[in-house]
Amino acid sequence: MLYGRDTETAALADRLAEAREGRGSALVVRGEAGIGKSSLVAAAAEGAAAVTVLRCTGVESEHAWSFAGLQALLLPLAGHLEAIPEHHACVLSRVLGLQAAPDKPTPPDNFRFTVGLAALSLLTEAAGHRPVLCIVEDAHWLDPDSADVLLFLAKRLAAESVLMIFTVREGYAPEFPTPGLDELRLGPLDDDAAAVLLGERLTGVPYSARLRLLQMAEGNPLALLELPLVESDTRLAADWTGPRSTTSRLKQVFGDRIERLPETTRTLLLVIAADETADTGLVIDVAAKLGAQLTDLAPAEADDLVHFTGDRFAFGHPLIRTAAYQGAPVFRRIETHRVYADVLEHDDHRRALHLAAAATGPDETVAAALEASAECLAGCGGRGVEHAVLERAAAFTPDARDRGRRLLRAAEAAMAGGNAPKARELYNQIRRFSDDRAVLARATLIVALVAAWDNDIRESYRLYMEAADHYTAAQPEAAGYPLFRAVELAWQAGDFSRAEVAAEHAERIAIEHSPWVRDLATAAAGLNRSCTAPVSDAVAALRRLIDIHTAFGESVTAENRGMVAWWQTLVGDIDAAEQTASGTVRLARQTGAAGALPRALVLNGITEFHRGRWKDAEALAVNATALSVELGQRIGPVKARAHVLAPIAALRGEEDRVRELVEAAEADSPGDTVVSIDLPLALLDFSLGRNEEALDRLMGLLDSNAPGEALGFVPVAVEAAVRTGDTGRVAEAFDWYVQWAEASGQSHLAALVERCRGLLADEADAGAHYERAADLHKEREGHPFETARTDLILGEWLRRARRVNEAKTRLRIAAAVFERLGAEPWADRVRRALRAAGDAGPIEAAPDLADKLTPQELQVVRLAAAGLSNREIGEQLYLSPRTAGYHLYKAYPKLGVASRNELSRLGL
Repeated sequence: MLYGRDTETAALADRLAEAREGRGSALVVRGEAGIGKSSLVAAAAEGAAAVTVLRCTGVESEHAWSFAGLQALLLPLAGHLEAIPEHHACVLSRVLGLQAAPDKPTPPDNFRFTVGLAALSLLTEAAGHRPVLCIVEDAHWLDPDSADVLLFLAKRLAAESVLMIFTVREGYAPEFPTPGLDELRLGPLDDDAAAVLLGERLTGVPYSARLRLLQMAEGNPLALLELPLVESDTRLAADWTGPRSTTSRLKQVFGDRIERLPETTRTLLLVIAADETADTGLVIDVAAKLGAQLTDLAPAEADDLVHFTGDRFAFGHPLIRTAAYQGAPVFRRIETHRVYADVLEHDDHRRALHLAAAATGPDETVAAALEASAECLAGCGGRGVEHAVLERAAAFTPDARDRGRRLLRAAEAAMAGGNAPKARELYNQIRRFSDDRAVLARATLIVALVAAWDNDIRESYRLYMEAADHYTAAQPEAAGYPLFRAVELAWQAGDFSRAEVAAEHAERIAIEHSPWVRDLATAAAGLNRSCTAPVSDAVAALRRLIDIHTAFGESVTAENRGMVAWWQTLVGDIDAAEQTASGTVRLARQTGAAGALPRALVLNGITEFHRGRWKDAEALAVNATALSVELGQRIGPVKARAHVLAPIAALRGEEDRVRELVEAAEADSPGDTVVSIDLPLALLDFSLGRNEEALDRLMGLLDSNAPGEALGFVPVAVEAAVRTGDTGRVAEAFDWYVQWAEASGQSHLAALVERCRGLLADEADAGAHYERAADLHKEREGHPFETARTDLILGEWLRRARRVNEAKTRLRIAAAVFERLGAEPWADRVRRALRAAGDAGPIEAAPDLADKLTPQELQVVRLAAAGLSNREIGEQLYLSPRTAGYHLYKAYPKLGVASRNELSRLGL
């Protein structure tokens, strides 16, 4: 019976009831050792009738065993593998140890997403037969790969009949951060509940003694159960009154009980504690070599310190294991691990770990065994454990060159697993221990990418240049890539002198890719007013780079395809950029290149913003933000907010929303994204009629070392200047924009040039430019907001020219677009113009079905309309098939349809 936990028990029962109804969730139960976490979840499991209960427990000795926790949790569901997609079954069979790994494994980066989707598919299949309760105890001791996958699952259970409960010891290393998950903190029992529990344990004890025990236990249930057993031990009682934590006091209690046992019994407990994964046969073999036998365990069993479960022994509480291991002399621990290493087979992953635990200094044999173990781990995609084992191998490596090589492999595994902080830490170790320039070059490339993902643009540039220097000394032909990336980053930071330095470096060493580096530097300079390079040269250079990368076809990585999409936006080819960006999103999802996905999503969002599909742009940006947070990338949310979400909110006149997004972007940026932050603020000022403020912001950007994105907003600056009567300020910027538009050859840019010329011309001449602009918009549709702005300006001019009927037609066309997009300041301006033309009738905007859906629903509906199944949609969006179906079910009534077959008729 649980005492004093009625509220917590009811909370778990409520969550289980919701899971039965298909509203799954995850809960983290935190509390100190002995506070009753295991008892609470055990009570929940006992009350879970007609529910599949899955369990796993994090074990310290399994912390370096990749996917050990996931195996324990999901192996009971192996019978469902045949019912899930073959590629998911294949991945899980490999991870769960049911199928051998390939000889030369090449798991994708962030393999946890691949495994996570497969595990989600298996859980969903099982939950379709009966609800599932997953209990993950001592989650702080889970191996990193299992922890990553289980947290991935925990965030995707909303539409599943699954409840997942983690228990975590509070204030204990290693920590187990669970951002975004609900938490239940289990505190001490209240005085009444503690007294009742103690009364169950004690009979015939004076009140004063009970009161002292209650004070010492501090509401900890395990302490209340254990203290009475040692109440007569005055030394122990004194320890409990000192300034120590309840955990350390309990450890002392268990340590004293173990100390009283016979030596052979203590030896057996040490053998069990040294490897809790060992089955009974292995324990007996190791114990025999240490002078103990199975019958020696009887005193410990009688004292409830250890019990037999399944095919192995288990301690009554994790603190007993800690006391049994840490209380043994160091030489006995070393001897125990050495015997384990002798008894285990050479290809057993655990043998290398025991060799390491038995070593007392650098040892190449131990290092080589650990490295071989890491290669085995890589076979099942265990990147999280792989880097830890390789780092440990490096620590035992006597030779400095081999130590650097192993640390590099560890850093690459950490990066592939999405652990950027660990990759950076390993880089610092490599710098201390290695002087191999090739090793240093590869290590520096890793942290340069980490800095870029963190949006630390200048630091990333510095690191790419450092990598190029290392390659120049060791492998000059490999220096092109870091120099190319250095130019790209210098461009983003608006530091064109540094871009020139990188280009000159490439030309100086005369490598094959030097022209590419020079072309990128030319583009950077030509698309910035502070440089003297012609903008036409910049466009030509970008087109050469686009053609070169396009020629490589499918061999181009998702990361580099994203770069091509960015270039295409800079030459004004938004349609091509959209095709490249959306294709990059698909490629990144299909290949598991999760690290490249946030940037691709943001670029796709930018193209959809320009094409007037604002709801889609918002959905992509929201997706990019959520995924970036999950991957630990800072750059994704900054770009998504500043380049997509804030500009859309600005054009809608949502001032509070814009400032909220800008502040969030600024908080996550180290200061290299001034352009990103100022542009939406300028658009907000312009939309709300604050033309002077808008002009000041835009000219500040255009006169600075702003990246090329600012160029596209020159037409806004021109209109703001006209409305403030200060057209002289924009003359040079407009000439620059005209050169860019002519070099790009895009009709929608030519239309904006004509519109600006009309604004700058005399009233009598303006109309011809406006009409020419409207005609150019028709040549290539797909930019509805700018087309509507042209119709608005033309309609206002037609009214002034007393061509009222034509004016009304133009204004109503513009009004319908602004209404559909939710651009209220612009719709209000059109309504005023219509009233001035004598038209006060209602605006009939074509309904935009996308506006009726949430961002997640919109993405699901678009994929369903394209013919994808729920399972395929789930794989695209990292959702379960049931969750994809759940979003479709919610979307159907909003769209006025009853099935996915009707979606194709809606133009989605």
